[in-house]
Amino acid sequence: MRRSHFRFSGLKLSYLEAGRESSPKLFIAHANGYAAGMYDYLIESLSQRYHVCALDFAGHGESDSTLDFNSWNFFSDQILAFFDHRGWQKVSAIGHSLGGGSLVRAAIQDLNRLEKLILFDPVVLGFLAITYVKLFGNPMARTALGRRADFKNKDQALKIFMRHPANKNWQREAVRAYVDYCIKEDAEGAILCCLPEVEAQIFSQTNYGHLFKLGKIRAETHFVLPPHSNVCPTRVARRIVRNNEKSSLIRLPGTGHLLPFEDRALTLQTVERLLGI
Repeated sequence: MRRSHFRFSGLKLSYLEAGRESSPKLFIAHANGYAAGMYDYLIESLSQRYHVCALDFAGHGESDSTLDFNSWNFFSDQILAFFDHRGWQKVSAIGHSLGGGSLVRAAIQDLNRLEKLILFDPVVLGFLAITYVKLFGNPMARTALGRRADFKNKDQALKIFMRHPANKNWQREAVRAYVDYCIKEDAEGAILCCLPEVEAQIFSQTNYGHLFKLGKIRAETHFVLPPHSNVCPTRVARRIVRNNEKSSLIRLPGTGHLLPFEDRALTLQTVERLLGI
């Protein structure tokens, strides 16, 4: 893998890249609070057949941070700006959580660029959930604000996260990737790349606009969901799936929202099957 950068609205955004530039294009969009490197196993494996790029959204990984945004279109705009930067006209994409929801919005904004979407429990809230967040706030935002952000060094952070209850279902390689790509270290110590206030603001952003435009999406779209999703209602997914006969809604037994960190082999196997590899 190699790392590159581009400019977006005055911010320097970072991305990981692998594979031949002459190969078909594949884009990976990460979850809130994480980074492109969390999906390094997908990047490395899929780069044998694809030119793969995975973006660190603003406020994550090695990208510049900001609180100057008020909707998730801020992230779909970054995706489309990246495509323009690289001159990509036809793209397949994998998205997880925030990344999946942002790809849905990007597909609405540009109806022709995205050919195939593989979405792992994307955040595409329905009307009732959006209304609840607007009235009472998002509990995940409050959790984010209470998150520890500072550590003595990466070694200390690794020891803490290896035994943290929130990561009990994660594979150890995923915990190491989190420390490698989502924590930065300098002479003064180590700190989360995605600051709690950034993560919380992302969780707090909700709007209804996308719900009225889901029918515009014609791309082949595959929703990969846990048995019970809290962020992607079945009726919302079906509004997109019914637009393309190749699309599908898949529920994987025994999985959760963070499947790409909990079972890397199953995640890769699912992606390869949906890509037709």
